[in-house]
Amino acid sequence: MDDTLLQISKLDFCIQDVTLFLDTHPDDQEAKNYYKEGMKHLLKMKETYLKNGGALTNRDGKNIENYINEPFPWMKGGSTCGCMKSACNIPLM
Repeated sequence: MDDTLLQISKLDFCIQDVTLFLDTHPDDQEAKNYYKEGMKHLLKMKETYLKNGGALTNRDGKNIENYINEPFPWMKGGSTCGCMKSACNIPLM
């Protein structure tokens, strides 16, 4: 599931980027098509991720236990401290 979340993040960034481009180039048909196709794919990926027990945010009311108990996104992979969100004691300022 981790690779799927990474792919969702990348596509989400691309969609945000093309949206900013469209703010200044509203008549660019190629950018509009990229946005439409990207959004279809992104929504499908998010739906699949949620169905498989993943949690995209802590505010969508879905799979909150999975969200709480997963490592922070930047700690997934090789060198992590093993800290889970539910056990993190980083002081808030």
